[in-house]
Amino acid sequence: MLHKKVTVCACASRSFMNKDKVAGIAAVMKQQGYEVTVVADLCKTVSTAPDEMREIASGVILACHTRVIQSHLDWLGLEGGAVFGLRNGDTGEVLSQLNLSTQETTDRQEQENILQEMNAFPVEEGTDAWYPVLDKTRCIECGKCHDFCLFGVYTVEEKRVKVVNPQNCKNNCPACARMCPSKAIIFPKYEKSPINGGTAEEESFNPEEMDKMYRERLRMRLQQRRESVSLTKKRVNDENKRLYSHSQSCLPRTERVCAAPGMEVYVQLRMAEYA
Repeated sequence: MLHKKVTVCACASRSFMNKDKVAGIAAVMKQQGYEVTVVADLCKTVSTAPDEMREIASGVILACHTRVIQSHLDWLGLEGGAVFGLRNGDTGEVLSQLNLSTQETTDRQEQENILQEMNAFPVEEGTDAWYPVLDKTRCIECGKCHDFCLFGVYTVEEKRVKVVNPQNCKNNCPACARMCPSKAIIFPKYEKSPINGGTAEEESFNPEEMDKMYRERLRMRLQQRRESVSLTKKRVNDENKRLYSHSQSCLPRTERVCAAPGMEVYVQLRMAEYA
């Protein structure tokens, strides 16, 4: 018997989720006594309100793909209950996975109410929760994603790769997932599997082309670092020159304290030295 508390993700800002199907499944579950809550975007909840996920994880979760949900929970260190995918299969197939009757007539009014609720969710075009999720059952901790990413999304701590700045990820850019040799990087809002967490091979990538792209990105990162070091040195030199010039202009013909930004120079001179 499933837990009575159910959370359903509508993924409101993307169009790949069939709203009629989601509303129909939620309506059937309500008819059969489940406490159903439809949320606009579970990925956003994970990244911006992780504390809310503890209660959600204790019940049943229906979202895009089971790999996505489980990887989210692993990222947060939560033990999940029952998780089910919504992107694959029709209404009957999903209900069958839930061990719910597919013969019962759906309450059309309830389905319409849920559909209206889903349509009222704000659509965050270009600003929705687009970021990578790591499937640690596949990840080999090679760090290629960390090396490839230009936006500081990943870090490597104690030889383990982590997503630390999901908000930095460039919208609709799944390039790091294409670099991953073990296909461990998931972008839930991507259209095609396996990058979106699905199990089907809907697109594949030439290993030689990916390796070439990876090496090119490493060259770009090296150039960025060189430019950054060069710019830092120039700023330090310019600041030192400015401070030196300022200190020289402060030299008096009597003793005084000259305070320049970033340093203090105590100058004690005798009049004879200026004669």
